[in-house]
Amino acid sequence: MLSLDDLSSRTPRDPSDMLGTVLALPAQLREAWRGSAASPPPALAAAPAHLVAVGMGGSAIAADLLAACFRGSLALPLAVVREGRLPAYVGPNSLVIATSYSGETGETLEAAEAALRAGARLVAITSGGRLASLAGRHGTVLGVRGGLQPRAALAYLLAPMLAAFVRWGMVPPADREVAEAAAVLDAVVREAGPDVPTRANPAKDLAERFGERIPAVYAGSPDVAPAARRWKTQLNENAKTLALWDVFPELTHNEVVGWGLPADLAGRLVAAILLGGGEGPADLHRIRVTRETALRRAGDVCEVRARGEGALARLLSLVLLGDLASVYLSYRRGLDPTPVEAIDAVKRGAGP
Repeated sequence: MLSLDDLSSRTPRDPSDMLGTVLALPAQLREAWRGSAASPPPALAAAPAHLVAVGMGGSAIAADLLAACFRGSLALPLAVVREGRLPAYVGPNSLVIATSYSGETGETLEAAEAALRAGARLVAITSGGRLASLAGRHGTVLGVRGGLQPRAALAYLLAPMLAAFVRWGMVPPADREVAEAAAVLDAVVREAGPDVPTRANPAKDLAERFGERIPAVYAGSPDVAPAARRWKTQLNENAKTLALWDVFPELTHNEVVGWGLPADLAGRLVAAILLGGGEGPADLHRIRVTRETALRRAGDVCEVRARGEGALARLLSLVLLGDLASVYLSYRRGLDPTPVEAIDAVKRGAGP
């Protein structure tokens, strides 16, 4: 097992430098936002009745994050679809944003084609592939930098979508929010980078807590639910481990009962509760009672608090901490965080 306080020899375990890519998130966010501002999407001829964002895996999380950030101000309903089928209401008054980093995601291509058949306006966020070709002929392409794993391209997928929302008048101007988020991410990198020892490093501490256990990641409120989902998927892909995610208060109506599983199994899970800072007294009381009852059977329980004032900063601070923890956990387990062989095998078996 690799010591997380001696990462001088991490290259053999991380030849693609996933850790370096994760640490670059604040710089990526600034770069992507500048690029999106320099090449804004075209104006809409008419306001759509509703908005549908389509994507899978790491290409879908940007829409989740923005839906959570702006759910109090977004000017129209936003549905996030993770499959090839679109809701029946999609038609000429719909705007469909199809996000596929590679441009080759089968489900996203299927949904984009369905959007065009329904007469919807199509916007693609992609680095190329068949999706860029399709949207280039029949819609709008917001091109992004290529060459990364989709899950490591979050900033490049989020910035053009946010810039489009601003351009179309769906959300207020966001320059200040993006600048604050990048500054908060800089602070997380300083506090949780590879040179900071475990005793003072929140991401390394999380990796040690997770260890050989199964993480259960719980959002303290719907405001940070996308961050909990992101932690789960990053733990899956980077650390090659099963993980759970859910959100308060919904989980107090079902999942809490699941902690009644045999004690030896409950002890093999660790619960991480993500707090966004906007939880009220009733929310915090509910979380405390859940810790004292259902979660007392867990092998460990920890709380992780978001940083920043704005919703984007708070969400992305949690995202980056979880991304780092997942890579450190892969190191701890002696694994390369980049390959996703199981996904590749399923794609080969599923065909085009």
